[in-house]
Amino acid sequence: MVRTNDFEIFLLIFSRCSLCLTITDMIVEILKNEYFQSEKDFPQKGTEKSTGFDVIATSEPKIVGERSKCGKWWSQIDYIEYETNLHIAPQSIFREKPMTMSEEDVEEIVFDCLVFPRSSVRKYNLTLSNCVGLIDNDYRNSMKVCFNYNFQPKDLFATHTGEIVGDINMNKIYKKGDKICQLKFTEVVGVEFKLVDKLSDTDRGMGGFGSTGN
Repeated sequence: MVRTNDFEIFLLIFSRCSLCLTITDMIVEILKNEYFQSEKDFPQKGTEKSTGFDVIATSEPKIVGERSKCGKWWSQIDYIEYETNLHIAPQSIFREKPMTMSEEDVEEIVFDCLVFPRSSVRKYNLTLSNCVGLIDNDYRNSMKVCFNYNFQPKDLFATHTGEIVGDINMNKIYKKGDKICQLKFTEVVGVEFKLVDKLSDTDRGMGGFGSTGN
């Protein structure tokens, strides 16, 4: 037989747990500027259940590198940079901690932003320079996206002086107005480092650097 007080406690705990499981949209503030005037300018998902939000280049590609001796070709390309004019501020979510009886006992959930290449990058001679970009929660400047240019054999040739130079195939890089990357927002997990004399034992142990197989 369940006593009244026990049943009330059960309902209170259940309601608290249900509240913790409630999914709430996180708000990302976007700084209003020339390129972001209304919601139609915001990064968009391809479909309702897509994860990534597409970002559009607001500038023509800026090529950073070294010109050849004649100044016409490239002897080295460090990266190709695109401006997005996107300034973001992911807002925290405050939710009650699980199995908590006090309404004041809440936790702040902080979010950062990951920058991934789009699947369309396979059609271009480009690779996102840092593979996956990380935008910290407190970063407020404009988001710039940088790519490495992957020279193809037909891009390269030798000059009459023997210098190996290359030219960029402009049809194989993004242009202003193209979707160049996608954003994914993730929860920031608090981490505390601890110095110990010995790590816990595992089957792998100190072996398997770079691979768990042969």
